[in-house]
Amino acid sequence: MGTLILSFPPPRNWQDFEQLTKDVAKYRLAGDFENYGRQGQAQDGVDVYGWDKDEVNSGLQCKHKGHTPATAKKIVTTITTKIIDAELILADTFTPKLDRFIIATTTFRDVEIQTHINNLNDKRKGKGLPKIEIWFWEAFEEEINKHSELAYFYFDEILKKFNQYDKDIHILALLKHSLSRPAFNTNFHSENNCEDFLKAISDTQRAFNTGKLYDRDGNLLTTSYPAKNLSKQEDRNEITIIERLLQKIRNFTTDNLREGNIEQRDNFLYFPGDWQTKVSETLNSDRREIIDTLNNILKRHNIEKVETHIR
Repeated sequence: MGTLILSFPPPRNWQDFEQLTKDVAKYRLAGDFENYGRQGQAQDGVDVYGWDKDEVNSGLQCKHKGHTPATAKKIVTTITTKIIDAELILADTFTPKLDRFIIATTTFRDVEIQTHINNLNDKRKGKGLPKIEIWFWEAFEEEINKHSELAYFYFDEILKKFNQYDKDIHILALLKHSLSRPAFNTNFHSENNCEDFLKAISDTQRAFNTGKLYDRDGNLLTTSYPAKNLSKQEDRNEITIIERLLQKIRNFTTDNLREGNIEQRDNFLYFPGDWQTKVSETLNSDRREIIDTLNNILKRHNIEKVETHIR
């Protein structure tokens, strides 16, 4: 994106802010984070959960509010010391026990809130309670400016306005997000639902084919252009390899499910004779090749690679 530092408005709805918080956490904490639970489920004060590179686990609570009559053109969030104290009651009893609790908010830095959190952390030292942090909107802007794919994924219109737009990076930002999901980050022996796995593969194929990325509940997250619109032939050739592998995985999984080589149990998958059929090994190998192939493209465009545990 060059050296121009841009200012970005907070997302207009809480779903987008929660998704952005998850993506920012992956960069800011150098770890693996996922949305916790689904809409309507009790989440115990945590919207995003994961582990950083040092195996420190963190729960993040997203605080987003929409337009108010007094600020018709701005998105504001009211964060008070009472709100923080109330959230801590949930964070302190969260299972598994948290090492770090982060309040992510669309509001801007506030010295009173910062002082309150510093005082709380001082009182909580040595008591086995999670450390508290607050990420104000400025922290999000810093990460968005540092990681171009975040800007392209969430704020492509702003980039166009300031002549910072690159169609190739926009496409690759969406493709990277389409592969940054458990279906491409979990060894197949650890998968627990074959139907969910196949849907994730199908959603990823749709992202490559149409430039539209949906979440697991069918909500449209963002759009760009189909992968075939990448400007370089070298990139398009490797995209073709990925698309063939995605279809291979889909067919292979469906066939082995039908033939009984994959069995759906209550909350896990069972592989009778896997030592001979090598179902899980094949699926792990194909997904590694997909990630490695996309990472080759991302590297050429100076975009950080997709991380995966399938090794």
